[in-house]
Amino acid sequence: MGKKSVIKSLGSSLGNIVLHKILEKYTCKPESLHHLKSEITAYSENASDLAVEFNWNDSDIEEIRLEAFANFKRNIEKYYPDVKFPIAEAEKLVEKTLNEILE
Repeated sequence: MGKKSVIKSLGSSLGNIVLHKILEKYTCKPESLHHLKSEITAYSENASDLAVEFNWNDSDIEEIRLEAFANFKRNIEKYYPDVKFPIAEAEKLVEKTLNEILE
């Protein structure tokens, strides 16, 4: 895959990690916790594999961050409109998760 494709895939995986972390924290369905945790693990492994494919400059990292947040926002609004959470928390979580994956 080319770098642009990996940026999109990495942003998608990071967005899904953040989505599932937010759902894990704010879900009203405790029976879903096990599934959410396994999804976080799966997406994290995928993102880690993608992250080592290239060296990332600052503009690449910003593009990944924007892609991740856009993916998160699109999915939370489409599939989980009933989940209430502070949007600033999601933004911080995108940043934190991105830093963890790129370490």
